[in-house]
Amino acid sequence: MPGSIYVEIGKIDVSKAPKDYADTASKAMEAAASKAISGDRDLTGKKGEGYTMRMKIAELQVDAGSATCQLSGELVRYPKAEMVSTSISSSAKADGGKPDSLVKDCVAAAAEAMMKKVIPVMKKQART
Repeated sequence: MPGSIYVEIGKIDVSKAPKDYADTASKAMEAAASKAISGDRDLTGKKGEGYTMRMKIAELQVDAGSATCQLSGELVRYPKAEMVSTSISSSAKADGGKPDSLVKDCVAAAAEAMMKKVIPVMKKQART
């Protein structure tokens, strides 16, 4: 049934991001994950049986004209917390632009790639 798997964006940890870019990184992760959820007809933001996706910056390097990032994540069942996976990771690189834009593009790309990895797992293991 379309929209039957609830997905919550849980804790977003940006403590390993440079302070100047932490807010940009957090917003980019949340936006990319939300877009992936809203773009899949089997997922919903309406509370019910489903999952919480927790994401964090494992590494973020910002240099003149480029940014590289590594994200890690955990997938937990919702509402009764039961760990599904702690080994989710993704990385990306962005080149050419201002540092804030590079961070946004890099983190968004890594978060999008991470969601592409976990959405099939959510669907396969969904309890209906």
